Amino acid sequence: TPVPPVATDTPVVAKVCGDVNESGVTNSVDASLILQLKADLISSLANESSGDVNDDGAITSVDAAIILQFTADLIGEDALNCP
Repeated sequence: TPVPPVATDTPVVAKVCGDVNESGVTNSVDASLILQLKADLISSLANESSGDVNDDGAITSVDAAIILQFTADLIGEDALNCP
């Protein structure tokens, strides 16, 4: 007789704010990918929801600029506000 499947808890991995390529860190590559997306050079991001780092409802060049400031240690991680 067939055995019914057993439910298991799947861990939910927290997304890193600003990490649009899901590399595990937010860096200048993420900023570059956002700019490429906005210039229609690429059509999507692996983790698009993490790209809106100022939580204004849109992914724009401002988000890329904030990520670059964060990468250069000009602002802290607390300045990244993903939805």
